[in-house]
Amino acid sequence: MCRCWDNSALTVRVRIILSLALAIIITPLIPHPIPHDLLSLNSLILTVEQILWGMLFGLMFQFLFLALQLAGQILSFNMGMSMAVMNDPSSGASTTVLAELINVYAILLFFAMDGHLLLVSVLYKGFTYWPIGNALHPQTLRTIALAFSWVLASASLLALPTTFIMLIVQGCFGLLNRIAPPLNLFSLGFPINMLVGLVCFATLLYNLPDHYLHLANFVLQQLDALKGHYGG
Repeated sequence: MCRCWDNSALTVRVRIILSLALAIIITPLIPHPIPHDLLSLNSLILTVEQILWGMLFGLMFQFLFLALQLAGQILSFNMGMSMAVMNDPSSGASTTVLAELINVYAILLFFAMDGHLLLVSVLYKGFTYWPIGNALHPQTLRTIALAFSWVLASASLLALPTTFIMLIVQGCFGLLNRIAPPLNLFSLGFPINMLVGLVCFATLLYNLPDHYLHLANFVLQQLDALKGHYGG
């Protein structure tokens, strides 16, 4: 579910090898007892629980990239570039060019800030904070639901300055259309609208590392909140 792990650039064989390597390294370090009767009903329930917890864990980090990608979608709509779409190889869905550019930039920031090492560290500590047999809890589902609303709010806040500026530009063109109707505002307004939008987009990219760090800290705070709930 994590964006970097779920990318189609990683083949299934590579994912399986990496998963087995992490399992071999982490399993001896788990402080809680692991059931030895792997064919019992209890082991089956614990396996399903760990699969669901892994999906929720990856979804929390997926929200980090979704917030930035959704902000790129909003910017594209405001700039009139909603028709400039491309196929996202990681998800197979069609996304706008700006959203895909932000997505690639966010993945580069993820590795530049040692996010892959942090992901492995949190994965290991997860077995201490959320022990086997007690990983899923109503508080966990509540945190996931709140994180989804946070994605929408964060994307809106990232795109709000550009949205406000584009609204002013389009309002000025509407006023100019009332003052001088003979002007061809379609051929004049669309390039200016796109130019102003690209300037705002470049400003967002310049400040994106700070926003990315803030969003990543929020995800870690949510995981810490779950840790506190379990008394870790």
